[in-house]
Amino acid sequence: MSAATLEERESKIEIRDKKLRSKILDLRKKHRNYGGDRIFPELKVGRKRVFRVLGKYGMQLNRKRIKPFKPEDKGKPDAKISNLLENLKVISPNTVWASDFTYLKYENSFLYVATFIDIFSRKIVGFNVSDKHDTELILKAFYLGAVKEKTVPYIIHSDQGSEYRSEKFTSILKYHQISQSMSPKGCPWRNGFQESFYRGFKEDLGDISDCKNIGEVVSRIRETINYYNTERMHTALKTSPCKFLSLYSERTA
Repeated sequence: MSAATLEERESKIEIRDKKLRSKILDLRKKHRNYGGDRIFPELKVGRKRVFRVLGKYGMQLNRKRIKPFKPEDKGKPDAKISNLLENLKVISPNTVWASDFTYLKYENSFLYVATFIDIFSRKIVGFNVSDKHDTELILKAFYLGAVKEKTVPYIIHSDQGSEYRSEKFTSILKYHQISQSMSPKGCPWRNGFQESFYRGFKEDLGDISDCKNIGEVVSRIRETINYYNTERMHTALKTSPCKFLSLYSERTA
């Protein structure tokens, strides 16, 4: 291959790469936290090519993985509740919900966000925000999910947090004939459905310090969860949770 031919080939590759870079930038105007695994199916471009262009132009996202830790649960004995999700294949919506909560620093205090996620569709079915992380935080998110979905699941999975081990929460589950499932103590990543959601949720939510009051924070949280449910591609589904449910309904109609 002559030098001229090689130069021409490299020039064509450079043009193609710049066009792809432009498409990625346009996509990130709407989905600012899309990494390579969401970009390549969205743009219908090869995975290797997308990651090569991201690296070439320094467009990779720096993900911060925070190991969850709840000091108030340290030292408590292991709950005698099994992990019912091991070897369980969920094949329909609202069979299993997983729950957890996270915290957001706002001004000089913390706000806590509890969510329930449908394992099948990865849809956030219910959420609640409070300045306290107690059983009421969890229960309100559960009830809002039950009202919105007009049903309750057969199983609810969580870590071994005190909120989920409380007599009030467990009695509510018994009343609704819901089986309780828990990750082994010290293994919160076994509730990976929620951990994965919260990583993306905080990235999409962004800095909330510019919110004028808690009402604005809650509004932004609601918008972020709605974006996750209706627009943000889930890498396991290759579409958003709501679009996945719509396709499922069409197939089973």
